[in-house]
Amino acid sequence: MVRTKSVRRGCDSSNRNSVSAFSSYRLAGATGVFVLLVWTGACAGASGLGIGVKIGAQTLEDPIDRDTTTRARLDLEISSPRLARGHLDFAFTFGGSSLGTFDEDYVDVVDDTVIEESYTDRFSVLDARLMVRLYPLGNHSRIRPHLGAGIGYYWFLDYWEYEYEETFEDPLFPGTFHTFTEEEEGTDTLANGLFPFVTAGVTVPLGPHFEAMFEFQYDFDKKDDDFDLGGPIYMFGARFRF
Repeated sequence: MVRTKSVRRGCDSSNRNSVSAFSSYRLAGATGVFVLLVWTGACAGASGLGIGVKIGAQTLEDPIDRDTTTRARLDLEISSPRLARGHLDFAFTFGGSSLGTFDEDYVDVVDDTVIEESYTDRFSVLDARLMVRLYPLGNHSRIRPHLGAGIGYYWFLDYWEYEYEETFEDPLFPGTFHTFTEEEEGTDTLANGLFPFVTAGVTVPLGPHFEAMFEFQYDFDKKDDDFDLGGPIYMFGARFRF
């Protein structure tokens, strides 16, 4: 039992390091996106900055049984104005998927004391992406197909909860039982790293400011510590351009 507690408490230090690294990456990413959007705004054509929401599904390796699984995905996107007569834009997205929950329960009796342990792990994958998209038809077509590529950074996260209980009979008052409970929780980064991806899709105008988006992406080399989180992503959504 002492070994189990020490392992879980060791995760607290890893958690603080993971949160610190995560905050640094977010700050660096936000600074880079701000500089990019200011630059593109100064060179903008007829369209303005865009803010969009995309939902869909991604296929990847299940972290529990390592079989292929398909999970729902949500993305938020900030895109630059279209440049070069509508042939080019840049986009920054942040999103991810929940990969499910894993529960384990243990019960044992030691010296007339009932010992119960419960573990809950909630897995998720988050990533930040920076991409460039090429629109071959530019402003010559209202329906705009595109091709693109980019680079991203992902985090495979485990939010865990641990509960330990001891139930024993009071030695001075037979028939009276007491329960001691200990609870811990934290978040660990199980895998993280850079990865490249490609994208293709089409944008359809819904008015002077709104656009519908249909997009396919494929993530490469999204691997770390025996986890393979790469694969295809299918998305659709809407974008508002200022």
